[in-house]
Amino acid sequence: MDSDHHEAIISHEDFDAANALVAQRASEKGIEKGSGKYQQRYAFSGKIICGECGNTFKRRIHTCTTYKYVAWTCNTHLKDKATCSMKYVRDDEMKAAFVTMLNKLIYGHRIILSPYLKALENSSGDEAIQRIQHLELLLAQNSEQRETLTKLMAQGYIDQILYNQETNALLLRAETYRSDIEAITICMTGDAAKVTETNLLLHFVSHTDMLTYYSEELFETYADRIEVISRNEIRFVMKCGLTFTERIGD
Repeated sequence: MDSDHHEAIISHEDFDAANALVAQRASEKGIEKGSGKYQQRYAFSGKIICGECGNTFKRRIHTCTTYKYVAWTCNTHLKDKATCSMKYVRDDEMKAAFVTMLNKLIYGHRIILSPYLKALENSSGDEAIQRIQHLELLLAQNSEQRETLTKLMAQGYIDQILYNQETNALLLRAETYRSDIEAITICMTGDAAKVTETNLLLHFVSHTDMLTYYSEELFETYADRIEVISRNEIRFVMKCGLTFTERIGD
């Protein structure tokens, strides 16, 4: 695509940040493109989850009369078929499904990813910030109430037993407020990460022609995991927070 004739979907700053994120991931893994180590890695390892029992899948070589193929089987099923009945799934079918899913995004990113990104940005935490501010106000009031109790006891208006009971109740309530603030903050951080991941994916699919082959690098960059619902249905859970279902083996 010629960037001079199309409006940029994301800013240069976001694009640079996205590229830095990809480079950081590669650096953390200690892997260089084209290296022998890179070629020997399996991106699916530890990332295929059984929809029946929740265990991970193991890579295996299946042998037919005239050929061999790679398949992935639930670890629970391998140990005890009575505990989990999930059948194996073929490696090549999952890879083909991933390519199909990305091609759908390449074709329809304007009606799938763009509205999703806008919704994420519009709900970037105004309500959460207001909730945190309210909790911080409650914490301040809680502290004042404890100071008042201390003064009342010092002046002899309440005894030690009542002071301890009321103070402990206030301290417990204050701890609850702090836990709520921490939980809300974590959620806000997660939303910000989703915005970054969506920008990354949107930039890729909006600047790429239809894919004709599977790439482990693309899977590791954009996908979080695969959930196997059945031998004929899998879900790609993406790092941006979206989940896409694809049929396989039909």
